[in-house]
Amino acid sequence: MWDKSLSSTYTVVIEIKGSIVGFGNLDKTGYLDQLYVHKDFQGQGIATIIVDELEKYAQKHDITIITTEASITAKPFFEKRGYKTVKQQSVERKGLTLINFIMRKLLVK
Repeated sequence: MWDKSLSSTYTVVIEIKGSIVGFGNLDKTGYLDQLYVHKDFQGQGIATIIVDELEKYAQKHDITIITTEASITAKPFFEKRGYKTVKQQSVERKGLTLINFIMRKLLVK
């Protein structure tokens, strides 16, 4: 699953001292997926670096809208970056119902 997902997307990986501390990816449709920062490194600007790189890649490849599904905790991060909530939804994962938000950002050249 991971190999297929990562090989079909543009992926940004952040390493510190040889350990992966964060990553995120963007597919050719502009869907931003799997933004992750290890808990010990959150709040240090790593997610910002990752999303900056993904947005630069999108602009370079004429992707004009980025869409993501943000968790409740990630929503403020994306809002600060200019993403707008399109829809709140309930998603079931491993028997749990989670609330997340479909969010979009229009990229300006």
